[in-house]
Amino acid sequence: MSRIAVTDAQGWVEGTKLTISTLDTKLSDQIETEVLGRLSAFPTSTWVDTTSTPALVKVIIAKMYVAWLYDRQYSEDIEAGNNYADRLKQNAEMLMEGLIDGTIQLPGVPDVAGTPAYYPTDASSAMDPTFDDPSLGPAAFSMGMIF
Repeated sequence: MSRIAVTDAQGWVEGTKLTISTLDTKLSDQIETEVLGRLSAFPTSTWVDTTSTPALVKVIIAKMYVAWLYDRQYSEDIEAGNNYADRLKQNAEMLMEGLIDGTIQLPGVPDVAGTPAYYPTDASSAMDPTFDDPSLGPAAFSMGMIF
């Protein structure tokens, strides 16, 4: 089942140039696979249809879908590519990069760029000193300590 609806894609189409009555599932499946692969740090396994996929992810998929549809539809007319399709791809790419690097947040989805939880931030992973490695354990001295 597709993660976007016809209305999601049609919103990015100029109505007098192209009308989408049904989605090309072969094209949309490939675009969805690419987008979800790039966003794999998020819990994408629960995004299985239009209702479970976050709105911003649907926007990215719809923009990519329409961009590739424009390029395919008008490939013989414009040798250098379609400017509008290029802008849609660039905007979708910017949104994906923002999600990946944490500058854009998905409402209701856990943050993937959290703080790592390991020693010394998480003291539960501190080990006791051993005969082989006596450096483990708490610090023997610290800055500002008087000997």
